[in-house]
Amino acid sequence: MELAIQLSEFIVLLLIATIVGVVTKYLRLPYTIALVTVGLFVGILRIFPEIRLSEELIFLLILPPLLFEGALNMDIGSLRENIKPISLLAFGGVLLSVLVTGYILHILLQLPVTIALLFGAMITPTDPVSVLATFKELGVPKKLSTILEGESILNDGTGIVIFSIILEMVKSGGFETMGIVEGVLTFLFVVIGGAVVGFAIGYLAYRLLAYIDDHQIEVTITLIIAFGTFLLAENMHVSGVIAVVVAGLIIGNYGKYFSMSPSTRVTLITFWGFLVFVVNSIVFLLIGIDIHFDKIVAYHQAIFLAIPAVLIGRAIAVYPILAFSDSFFRSKTPSSWKHVVFWGGLHGTIPVALALSLAGVPYRDLIASMVFGTVLFSLVFQGLSLEFMVRKLFGRRDEERVIYEELIGRRMAYKAAMEEIERMRREGEIPKEIAVKISEDLKSLVDSVSEEIQKRISEKILKEEWLKAYRRALLVQKSVIRDAAVKGIIGEDVAEKLSEEIDSLLEMEEILIIEKEEREI
Repeated sequence: MELAIQLSEFIVLLLIATIVGVVTKYLRLPYTIALVTVGLFVGILRIFPEIRLSEELIFLLILPPLLFEGALNMDIGSLRENIKPISLLAFGGVLLSVLVTGYILHILLQLPVTIALLFGAMITPTDPVSVLATFKELGVPKKLSTILEGESILNDGTGIVIFSIILEMVKSGGFETMGIVEGVLTFLFVVIGGAVVGFAIGYLAYRLLAYIDDHQIEVTITLIIAFGTFLLAENMHVSGVIAVVVAGLIIGNYGKYFSMSPSTRVTLITFWGFLVFVVNSIVFLLIGIDIHFDKIVAYHQAIFLAIPAVLIGRAIAVYPILAFSDSFFRSKTPSSWKHVVFWGGLHGTIPVALALSLAGVPYRDLIASMVFGTVLFSLVFQGLSLEFMVRKLFGRRDEERVIYEELIGRRMAYKAAMEEIERMRREGEIPKEIAVKISEDLKSLVDSVSEEIQKRISEKILKEEWLKAYRRALLVQKSVIRDAAVKGIIGEDVAEKLSEEIDSLLEMEEILIIEKEEREI
């Protein structure tokens, strides 16, 4: 009977989430913002009993799919190209943000240092879902989107690792049980160990998927990877979070394209999109149920102090870090981009999930209320004002460019379909006559789209595409040189010299792109 009640509550939560999704689609409102608001009203009306989720449940059931799906859709090539500012933000920036936010609240609220730092670690992970959705509609440079998305994926892992270490300190009695040096060494061990475990499992799965051609089995394997990687890494006392992210990056960038058919890729993306939709919906609704409005009112002063403390921590994590990246690595980040990276660090699902897991922790209601209040401010106020900021800086996407990309996308889709039909014919899945007929139809569509592309391509687009292709060619050259050095075909000194020449060309090309974007802004 109890199970039936729990199932009915779960169905009602999904029903509420679905209704919110339908309404926001027609009203063109951000889904996450609407869901947070509805979750708050669900808590006010006391529709459900208070639900307390354990730390284990949060880490085992909620975080793995959220992290894996984010990594699955991240382009590792773009991540590699911008790894310097991204890694500085995701590691150095997170640590700065945790320390600054924590110590401000320690001073203002007289909280124990470990409790204040625990809040700082909880609130640090960012959620770029609604931000990137806005970016897609506007003329935002790809590099800026990559920096925000890449930082979010990596800082989720970093923030959760720091959270876990500080939580252990809180439970065991504070800094006395673990010194600063020991804490740093523990952090490095669990992060590096998690990355190694994630790489090993991701690579093995990528090789295994190449021998399987069944979309249901392949998607099931990715589900096993997401949860199994986390469990294995945690049992080895390294970061399950980092392991899941690394495994997701490998499957998303290698397994998805080199070991899966186009139809399997579509199924994979659809499945993980659905799963994350359900998880996000449930988490945001549960926070409204778990932290009632009377608690928000009771702790409103702490929330009003927490919001500026988090913003100050974010500002100190972004501006000095990107300024250092510009001067040390010569990455040339425009000033307007820094403002977007700062204000676009929205806080969403993961801080909420961590707040729900704090059963038995001192100051639990205070910290959870501060997290919810900060997330609410972040999604509603920052989320809505960010769209205005981005429109002011970049404007809407060039209609000419949008049409060109649509045509390129259609041609790529038709060609992929032709390759799939040829594979099906070659493996005897369909008769040759059918394959020939469909291939002819698809080829006709490809030729038609190609003619349309030639008619619509402009001088501006030609220059942009030339820069993109030139950059890709330079990166391929650098990759080949690196592989040749590893195999012993050329010496390390030769490889270093050739790589430096290519890096100088890449830097010149990057400066040209940024100067062009700054002129347009």
